[in-house]
Amino acid sequence: MRPSALLLSLCLALVLTACSSPAPRSGGTESVSPSVSPSVSPTSVPSASPFVAPAGVRVTDLDTRPVGVARVGTEVWTALPDAGEVLTGDGRRIAVGDLPLRLVETPAGVWVSLIDEGAVVRIDPATAEVDLRVEVGRTDSEPEGLAFDGTSVWIVDQAGDRLLPMDPTTGELGRPVGVGVGPRLVTVASSGSLFVANHTAGSLSRFDGDEVESRSAGSCLTPSGLLVAEGLLWVACTVDDQVIGFDLTTLKPAVRLPGLATADAVVANGGLVYVVGQRGPVVWTIDPRTRQVVGELVLDEAGTTPENVAAAVVGDRLVVSHPEARRLYDVPLRLLRP
Repeated sequence: MRPSALLLSLCLALVLTACSSPAPRSGGTESVSPSVSPSVSPTSVPSASPFVAPAGVRVTDLDTRPVGVARVGTEVWTALPDAGEVLTGDGRRIAVGDLPLRLVETPAGVWVSLIDEGAVVRIDPATAEVDLRVEVGRTDSEPEGLAFDGTSVWIVDQAGDRLLPMDPTTGELGRPVGVGVGPRLVTVASSGSLFVANHTAGSLSRFDGDEVESRSAGSCLTPSGLLVAEGLLWVACTVDDQVIGFDLTTLKPAVRLPGLATADAVVANGGLVYVVGQRGPVVWTIDPRTRQVVGELVLDEAGTTPENVAAAVVGDRLVVSHPEARRLYDVPLRLLRP
């Protein structure tokens, strides 16, 4: 979500969500090649809190706020919105544009959403350079969440209330799909269906390639991170301090897990679901088969962020970002397994 919209979002929805009024843009694609900073480790800054991380957790202090994280090969890359950069796993910082938020790896390269520019850009991991830029197509577009289904990159246009498919090789955009108001994140099920969390509307949308169905998320006022595991759509409800498993067909709640304060990011690995709360951050482990919380690990003592925390699994570790703490947490999965 966009930092400058916090006050307006609170007034409109009593939740943390985003809006904008960007300058006009033109559509199309263009080749670009911004500079790359020398390979350096993240800059150390005074810690946000004196909290001592659990044994085995590696903490990296940054000089700017991290938001989106994604697995790229055997590394985790991080979006640094305030710096307009992407941080690679080996410490390189790549200039990409204004307010990068999310990243997704594809065989053609790593795509990054630039919410303040209404565009997405592609990084070539081999050269660490941006080699393609695509304007999402509307003057008020806000590209937010990204997902790759094996063929197309799906772009969430937060301001346009729509989902757009894009060819990751050519950057060609396909037919937009209307979803709910204020969509933020999208996930792909093994069936190929797409599910979108409409953060502002408090609803969920399912797109199966032919038509869209949107339904209220009920008591989940602020659906955020989401994924499909063991036949349910698991959704983090940040303001409601809970995670809900929704039936994939009816989009009605099948299980509720309350007491997960500021639940936000959701990832899965090895048959387990990991949910990251903004406050802390804290990681909860959910067994989707038994539909129970089976573990909890507090990583820090940072407060709730107006941005999102994010998480990605690479190999045998979970990497978590927290914008306000300006930290990345590298957590061995063995600490999270029941």
